[in-house]
Amino acid sequence: MVANKRCLFCDGELREVLFENVRDRLGVSDKAWNFRRCADCGSAVLDPMPSLDELLAAYPPTYHVDQAPQTHWLHRLQHAIETRCFYHPVCRFSVQQVQRVTGLKGGRMLDVGGGSGHRSAFFQQAGFEVTVLDPDERALRVAQEQFGLRTVCGLLEEADLPEEHFDLVTFYCVVEHLPEPQQTLTAAYRVLRPSGWVVALVPLVDSWMVRMFKERWADVREAPRHTGLPTVEGMRRLLERSGFTLKAWESYNLWVNAGLFALSLVPLATTPIACVSLSLNARLFWRGMGVLATFAGLPFAWLEKIGGHPSTGVFFAQKQ
Repeated sequence: MVANKRCLFCDGELREVLFENVRDRLGVSDKAWNFRRCADCGSAVLDPMPSLDELLAAYPPTYHVDQAPQTHWLHRLQHAIETRCFYHPVCRFSVQQVQRVTGLKGGRMLDVGGGSGHRSAFFQQAGFEVTVLDPDERALRVAQEQFGLRTVCGLLEEADLPEEHFDLVTFYCVVEHLPEPQQTLTAAYRVLRPSGWVVALVPLVDSWMVRMFKERWADVREAPRHTGLPTVEGMRRLLERSGFTLKAWESYNLWVNAGLFALSLVPLATTPIACVSLSLNARLFWRGMGVLATFAGLPFAWLEKIGGHPSTGVFFAQKQ
């Protein structure tokens, strides 16, 4: 681990500890972690910063919902209900939001950190020619076998991809995982054609939900997989430092934000725990509790959005 003195988003100075002695909510890492606040943009950055090997080792074998074991008919029923009622509407929302803001109806798309490809498949169905890039071979096998997507295994900075090739590069819940986000976004700039778009979904540390849960917020307890939690200003500066022009940002889907409320309140409902480590009855119970907590969190997610401080934000920036 290396002591971290500069902000990942704006290169400002890191000062006081914002979140202290944070424990990994999935239990993969047995260490306690601290986030420090940037004096300039207010973002939170993990300090000390784990090595790349430590980061990769912090991901459990089952991290995406499509990787969860389906050994019992009740598992399959639960997965089918969650997929149709939650994941599919959220994926359709992603496509519609990108089309509305960017005006793109198709083109070449690179989904960085796309994992098992569930969201990517909806973009492909909408007319995009999708490539999923991810360092997790297990997740990419799902993307290939279940969704028939083209995949590339590795990191964007090292991938052998043609320059000025893609119309759209997406980072859905990825930027907060990166130890050097500017380096990765600069690589995205290289593979984008002129006037191409980068779209990034991130958790926002200046949200009202963070004020409520503090160290208990689900995205804080994703340490060390989450290396940084930006503010809106932090994301603006990161994109500009990487060569992009920020065109717009807005709240993500209310169900996702309500889901973060639920996972902060009921951490055992998260997929890598409820769907892997627990018995069948415990799995159904805790996932059911997560559903109830999600409904309970909807009014708060709506208030966050109306108040301009949502727990997640989608940033739309363009290569000039």
